[in-house]
Amino acid sequence: MMDELMLVAATPFKRNNKNTLSIKDFEFVLSFDLKWMAPDLASKVRDKAIGARLLKFSGAELVLNFDISKIEIPHGFKPSESLFKERSVIEDIIALIVANCGKNARDTTALINKKQEQFEDLVDIEVAGLLTAKELGCDIDAIYDKVYSKVFSKDDKPT
Repeated sequence: MMDELMLVAATPFKRNNKNTLSIKDFEFVLSFDLKWMAPDLASKVRDKAIGARLLKFSGAELVLNFDISKIEIPHGFKPSESLFKERSVIEDIIALIVANCGKNARDTTALINKKQEQFEDLVDIEVAGLLTAKELGCDIDAIYDKVYSKVFSKDDKPT
């Protein structure tokens, strides 16, 4: 299944048949045209899509960071409540790979698991995901700090 955040991010562009949109137009489609969410949630979804590298800025305009021609919005699609929950770091890595490499989430998860097995489970799953993303040619700069924080945070390590 296509990543839900990717579908939501693509919808305003598909609806307007444009490659770039202003922030206002992007959020207006999600909030008022489709009535999917309140304006403040549309802003959060925009930020989440930027953080997942699905959207980027070109000047003052939002631009998709993936091929919209490959996206088909299912009839009657509406985002679930889970879209508004924080994703884990590994979910962000999987979304990054899906968006940039044209792989589906299941294949991406399998590649990451295989990478972790190559290291005999001596590295965290997030590190294996980061290595997989890098090997597939993804720009990992935006997610590197999240992985570093997750892997080296004191909260996760036994005392």
